[in-house]
Amino acid sequence: MVPDVEAIVTGSVKRLFPRLSKDEALASLLLERAQRNLIKYQSQARLYENKYGQPFSEFRRMIVESEAGAEKEQDYFDWELAVTGVEDMRLEIDCLSGVLDQ
Repeated sequence: MVPDVEAIVTGSVKRLFPRLSKDEALASLLLERAQRNLIKYQSQARLYENKYGQPFSEFRRMIVESEAGAEKEQDYFDWELAVTGVEDMRLEIDCLSGVLDQ
């Protein structure tokens, strides 16, 4: 027997988010996820900033202007992913917060 996903989700929203619509409950959950991801990306970026003692913009310039080893190149890509993740999650949080503030 296939579960009635719609009924299960609707019931869960009513129990867990009694004052919110389904869309608002989903936005709230997505906001929580984006906030957790933001913290994760910020932590990763901070690790590299501490490792190299400089912000990403300076590290990027150093990588572009010199011949970097394999470790520094990998750190560059991972750090860039973290910095991009921070920017993306901030935009996502702003967007979702706007939905919930309406």
